[in-house]
Amino acid sequence: MTKKSFKDNNPALAFINVPEAQETQQGRDTQEAQQTPRTPIAHTTQGKKGRKLPRINMAFATTNLEYLQIISRIEGVSVTEYVNRLIEADKEARKDIVEKAKKILKRGK
Repeated sequence: MTKKSFKDNNPALAFINVPEAQETQQGRDTQEAQQTPRTPIAHTTQGKKGRKLPRINMAFATTNLEYLQIISRIEGVSVTEYVNRLIEADKEARKDIVEKAKKILKRGK
C-alpha cells in the first residue's frame, strides 16, 4: 500500500496558498487599502486586572459553526473576533435605523 500524497493536488491548499506571482500589483494595492489594522477585541482587556468583556452563550447550527470555524481560520482571527466584526459591520450599515429605534424606545419609558 502506498502513502497518499496531499502535496500535489489539494484544492484546499491551492485555495489558501495562492502563489504571490499570481496576484497583480493592482489587486494587492486595492486589498491593502481596504484592510485597516484592527485591535482584536479579545486583546483589549488583556493585562487589565478585573476588566472582562461581557459574555453570552450561543448555539449555532452545525453548518454555521463549521463555516465560522473555517472562515475565522482563513481570516486569521478567533471565531469570537470574526462574529464581533460581523456585528460591527451590521451596526455601521444600520446605524440610522438603530438611532431611530433608540429615540422611540426612550419616549416609551
